[in-house]
Amino acid sequence: MKKKTVIAIIVVCVAVIAAAGIVSAVQKKNGGKNEGAVSSSDSAGNLAEETDAPASYGALSEGDAAPDFTAELAGGGSFTLSEHRDEVVLVNFWATWCPPCVGELPALEQLANEGIEGFTLIAVNCRENKDTVDAFLAENGYSFAVAYDEEYEVGKKYPTEGIPYTLIIKNGIVEKTYIGAPRDAYAEYKSAVEECMK
Repeated sequence: MKKKTVIAIIVVCVAVIAAAGIVSAVQKKNGGKNEGAVSSSDSAGNLAEETDAPASYGALSEGDAAPDFTAELAGGGSFTLSEHRDEVVLVNFWATWCPPCVGELPALEQLANEGIEGFTLIAVNCRENKDTVDAFLAENGYSFAVAYDEEYEVGKKYPTEGIPYTLIIKNGIVEKTYIGAPRDAYAEYKSAVEECMK
């Protein structure tokens, strides 16, 4: 009986150490810069559980080609990424139920309103209906470009472990990625955009 108990304790300890190692590796991968991200399989959104990305779309890294997409914009019109190939584009995936996402939206508004030549910002809402998105934008007075992604068609092309998920893209290539909101989102994103403008 004692031998089985000792073996069970050892197995539990090994599992705890392994889990701690995985968490540490993820934190190191994110550089410790991000305030937080809401898991894309969070109960509020269930993004990962409901939509498995096709095998042809894997996690994106710096240097990868950014998948093209077209999405309907809040307020009318549409956005097609490939039409902005000669620009630096910030693509942000967010949702109204995600506190870190909502927390960085003022930084996106400020950046979008600076009128930087050769720069475009698009915020892709993740799986919420148009009425929810429109009401949120009206209530908060945001004017930057927001794309609807009710069926998660765009999100499937940009798989992530959490949101907010932000990519800086230049000439159709991913230059920088962020999972979670940087501590100073405005300064971080502006610096990344300016670096890409060189």
